[in-house]
Amino acid sequence: MHTDTNDSTAGAAGPAAQRPSKKPSGNLILALLRLALGVTQRVAPGTAVRIAALLFRTPLPTKRATRGAKVPAGVRVEQVPFEGASVTLYHYPAASDAPRVLLTHGWAGYGLQLTNVGAALSAAGWAVILMDQPGHGRSAGWTGNLQQFSRALRFVGARLGPLHALVGHSMGGAAISHAVVEGLAADKLVLISAPVSLTDETRSMGQALRLSERVLAETIAHIEARERVPFDTIAATYLAPRIALPTLVVHDLEDTTVPHGAAQTLVKHLPNPRLHTTSGLGHRRLLKDPGVVGIVADFLGPARG
Repeated sequence: MHTDTNDSTAGAAGPAAQRPSKKPSGNLILALLRLALGVTQRVAPGTAVRIAALLFRTPLPTKRATRGAKVPAGVRVEQVPFEGASVTLYHYPAASDAPRVLLTHGWAGYGLQLTNVGAALSAAGWAVILMDQPGHGRSAGWTGNLQQFSRALRFVGARLGPLHALVGHSMGGAAISHAVVEGLAADKLVLISAPVSLTDETRSMGQALRLSERVLAETIAHIEARERVPFDTIAATYLAPRIALPTLVVHDLEDTTVPHGAAQTLVKHLPNPRLHTTSGLGHRRLLKDPGVVGIVADFLGPARG
């Protein structure tokens, strides 16, 4: 394993400076959800499970604020039907024989968050494709989950032809790991701020909603049955040992959304990892950081058709 450490980027901004102040409307919505679920858990626990499962599939904030994100000049937008919704692809101009790299965002994100990385790889000769997952960005639908992210990646991979590299941020990184284990072919992977346990992520959200242990456990069982994918088979401890590809793991020490310990778990279980650690960039700002963009470009190298 190769480990890089970059503690000098992003100045002295710490976790407190990175966390946006919560809007009163957001607090009000959370309070109302807690109240409604609190009552429903007592009088109709089965209904509470179905409501919680729907909330866990609904990205918040919704895609409304991201649908108008500016598309870089020269980038072609393609919308492809998928599972009753769609995925939106952003194709950078490239030579016909250029190797393809597919980049995907995380939960409640959108593909154009990765334009800095995409532009650098395009300049290096790669055929770059950014992706809006179902229910995100310009894609149709309003719900999604990690399992669907993974299926969408495999669907797009089959449609585009050989993919030489995959880059995923946050839950997109976890989805890439699952998709590769399920058969999506690539030569190299880049996992940025990727979580390692869907059970932990679901439990954290359940605690925020103040779900009882019984309702939370039944919600997880409901989601597993609906998707036919046990949470244990999406965990990094299960997936990572099965990924033999060279994999760059990028994570910030002050990430308060997905703690840096997730990166340590990944590199512990991946057969061929390289870790790049930053400081002061948090969960999303590293996508635009020139140092991180350079590390990703260096790791993938110049394109060879």
